[in-house]
Amino acid sequence: STLSTTNIKPTTNTIANQTLVPPNVSSNYDKTIETIKQSKKFQPTVLNCSSGNQTCSSNYPTTTLETEKNSAVCPEYFRWIHEDLKPWKEKGISREMVEMAKKTAHFRLVVKNGKGYLEKYQESIQTRDVFTVWGILQLLRKYPGKVPDLEIMFDCNDKPVVPMGLYDGPNVIGPPPVFGYCVDRWSQDIVFPDWSFWGWAEINIRPWENLLKDIKKGNEKIKWNDREPYAYWKGNPFTALTRLDLLKCNASTTHDWNVRLFSQDWIKESEQGFNHSNLADQCTYR
Repeated sequence: STLSTTNIKPTTNTIANQTLVPPNVSSNYDKTIETIKQSKKFQPTVLNCSSGNQTCSSNYPTTTLETEKNSAVCPEYFRWIHEDLKPWKEKGISREMVEMAKKTAHFRLVVKNGKGYLEKYQESIQTRDVFTVWGILQLLRKYPGKVPDLEIMFDCNDKPVVPMGLYDGPNVIGPPPVFGYCVDRWSQDIVFPDWSFWGWAEINIRPWENLLKDIKKGNEKIKWNDREPYAYWKGNPFTALTRLDLLKCNASTTHDWNVRLFSQDWIKESEQGFNHSNLADQCTYR
């Protein structure tokens, strides 16, 4: 549902009967598609796994068979769509706002008639952009014909890039609609599932669906009462000041706050075959 929030075609971009995009944007839609196609960075991303050792079929359905009756009541989680789009409730999302997002975006993704088109602006950290696009392609395949035509700008960094309050005022263009992995109380980014949900190859983390099964098995190895009676955290402390502050709570010769905190050195871990970073092996604390 979040993907459709920056759909620039007003006829399909309504949520609970609220049009989110000004009518004058629709005339630019086909022009945008052609501009991206003619760009040197244009990459068609139609899901096709028929090459190599893949087993996916290249013949994908374009429509979905309706197996359930349409309900007049939206799911409860739909209310978060309104929350995410609150910054654009008054002015809508204009073409100018979308183009402003290029300042920080790593890529632009356009979905047209069930096919994805990618325009890449800059390299992301590791393969975050690859796994993010892969997740969107899976969405297109899982719900053929149900994902509306849309256009989104995506930032693959860790921190939000749209500060709250910077775009307020009657004569100011509204905030750029930027999708990303993180948002906080001081920003207006549109949150999107973290790329690691589909896997984080560089640090040997499997897709969440597989990892969850491993964690469930690991959780059964030691009974709760037999585990170390401490709060537990392990990670890279140098990605945020709050993490460095957290390490101050570790046990010392003078204080013990009943927590055990460990720094994760991913470079060293990669050199040693990731023998001490498997999440399924860390269910040893309460």
